[in-house]
Amino acid sequence: MAALGMMAEAANARMLQERVEIVREQLTRLQDQENRLDAVAATLAELPAKLSHQVMVPLGKRAMAPGKIVRSNEVLAHLGDEYFAWRSTPQALELLERKKKALQKQIETQEETLRGLNAKKTDVGGVAQLQKMYEDANIREIQETEAESERGPIPRATDADIKEYFEVEEEERVKQEQAAWNWDDMMKRMEDLEAREAAGENVEEEDRAKKEEEEDSAEAQAAALKAKGNDAFARRRFQAAAQYYSQAIELDPTSHILYGNRAAAYHRLKKYKLALEDSDVAVSLHEPWVKGHYRRACALAALEQFEEAGEAYERAMELSPTDEKLGEKAKQMREKAKAKASGSEIAAQELESKPRQAPVPSTAGPVASPSLKPPVPASLSSSVAPASSAPTAFSGSIVEHEIAEKEPTPVSAPVDSPFSEPRPSRFQGTNYTGQTVTLEPVGEAQPVKRVSRFKAARATRGEN
Repeated sequence: MAALGMMAEAANARMLQERVEIVREQLTRLQDQENRLDAVAATLAELPAKLSHQVMVPLGKRAMAPGKIVRSNEVLAHLGDEYFAWRSTPQALELLERKKKALQKQIETQEETLRGLNAKKTDVGGVAQLQKMYEDANIREIQETEAESERGPIPRATDADIKEYFEVEEEERVKQEQAAWNWDDMMKRMEDLEAREAAGENVEEEDRAKKEEEEDSAEAQAAALKAKGNDAFARRRFQAAAQYYSQAIELDPTSHILYGNRAAAYHRLKKYKLALEDSDVAVSLHEPWVKGHYRRACALAALEQFEEAGEAYERAMELSPTDEKLGEKAKQMREKAKAKASGSEIAAQELESKPRQAPVPSTAGPVASPSLKPPVPASLSSSVAPASSAPTAFSGSIVEHEIAEKEPTPVSAPVDSPFSEPRPSRFQGTNYTGQTVTLEPVGEAQPVKRVSRFKAARATRGEN
């Protein structure tokens, strides 16, 4: 048995020694890699940090032209496995630093493993020495079964043993009671609490703590809802963004940013009145906020209130004088307001200056032959529609020729118009974009004589 034990110990010691040698080889290889990385980093540190340099390139012997040297210090960096990439010198140095940190961690792990193996090797050697010493001294362990150990008589406990045992138990119990309950400390605590309650500090502190917790929770919830609204706005889900902003406003009604964000969402939904209301609230909460005035100006412009929109843009430009777009927007709003005012004045003047004419009854008579001339203006004939409502037939030139008149065919008398006079147009002037708009008059459609230049050309060829 002793020989077998010695053989087992020898085998364990040999395996342990092999493991120690393997760990040392791995540690040497890792240190070699770290040294090589240090050498490469020292070489790259001397190169410049720029990828390109401005130089003067010679063109012949007497001319120079500005040029650029590109990719002057790029290196092919090994990213890992079989991946490589072109990187500048600073980027390559950063990669080397990361690799060195990883190698240092591996080296520390291997060193810890080596220390553990050496300690285990020492323990195995000590055990082998003890075993050899026991064998030399002929020392053996007592081998006794449980049945054999219970054969001997068990001595009875004396009164002294019992007293000593209970004394120890009593001491432990007293120590536990003292640790769990201290009368003096408890009385001091009670007196302190009574004094605080008498002064009312305790109640106030509790109320203050509760309010702070509620405010913190409300602010956190409002911030979370605001973040959700911003994300929905970025995804162009404007209805959902407006709902998130509304929920956040219920928790934090004093935040001008929430009102401004909801105004932007309403503007995208074309709810301009709601956008204007939120913009007004945001400006009232924080007047120097540039975005609030900008949101208000956009809503007013969409509602065609150009004068107020221009004032809002000008106020935003006062708060942010470096933004040139605000000045351009204000100028555009002023121009649109002037155009709108001038268009309404022109329409009012036309309505006032237009004379009221009695209806002219039409008489039955022969219809004249078709003429190749354009329609007669309103000043020459009262039975023709106004010039503003009669469109031109075409934009080309017209050649007049004489045409033989045919037998006139009797035509029934036209029905008198129920309107006493041609009704004026509903709108005439410039719209909010600055374009001139004229609508057709409401009432009976006026006849328009159109002449095609192709028909005129055919008629001319027939006469010739």
